[in-house]
Amino acid sequence: MIQSPMSLLELIREGKLIKNLSARELQNPEGVGFDLQLANLSRIGSGSGSLRSTTRRTPDSEFLSADNDGCFRMEPGRSYLATTIEEFDLPEGMVALFYPRSTLFRSGISFSSSVLPPGYIGPMTFALTNHHIEAFEIEIGARFAHAVIQLVSGDIGLYRGQWQGGRISQSTDEGQV
Repeated sequence: MIQSPMSLLELIREGKLIKNLSARELQNPEGVGFDLQLANLSRIGSGSGSLRSTTRRTPDSEFLSADNDGCFRMEPGRSYLATTIEEFDLPEGMVALFYPRSTLFRSGISFSSSVLPPGYIGPMTFALTNHHIEAFEIEIGARFAHAVIQLVSGDIGLYRGQWQGGRISQSTDEGQV
């Protein structure tokens, strides 16, 4: 069952669940979740990715610098890793699902994410790819993703993966946990 933002605000104000939510989300959340803001953007770089049964690696990534207006420029045909200002610390029994704000797909930007299980602590990282023929700009602090929190019943294995804490990429082979 989806948890309404209003039902979660008390936990959040106690410093649990999601940290660094904007004043807008703390005072007047909209819909069935919370909007998340952009902290930084990295361009997916060179090197091949690999996902095997016991090892994995990703292409390297390069942190981008924002322009004088605090905006990043996403070039056509390129993929980026977008990190949130907000940091998650979901308790056992809750999971977060993520969706794009509609301005992204209306501008030719695809948004890719994964399920956030309980036990992960840190900011979220999502993939953004510009499929349009023109560049797209996105500003630090822009609301670009939407988090929906759901309850999970039954026994849950807490997150113990290697992306804990918000690591962006891993360009050399490493063992799977």
